[in-house]
Amino acid sequence: MSALRIVVKIPAGTYPELCADLSQVSPRERAERMRLLAMIGLMNLTETGQRTPHAGVNSTPVHGQSPPPQRHSAASRLIKKLSAGLQD
Repeated sequence: MSALRIVVKIPAGTYPELCADLSQVSPRERAERMRLLAMIGLMNLTETGQRTPHAGVNSTPVHGQSPPPQRHSAASRLIKKLSAGLQD
């Protein structure tokens, strides 16, 4: 099995919501929380059509095409479900 080791420094002033969320999680569980948040973000990008295999997150639509409709309901439900587990 392969693995990636990633060290992340999060500036509290730049991402206050993320820092507040992570401060409620024990240090040993923070890596898993970051993995979950990353997967939620990827799922949301995939659902809204903002990410394709060879395009970045900020890719622009082809001239004359309207951007895909925004659908946040599935991601919102998943976020609420995961957040409820933190409050137990």
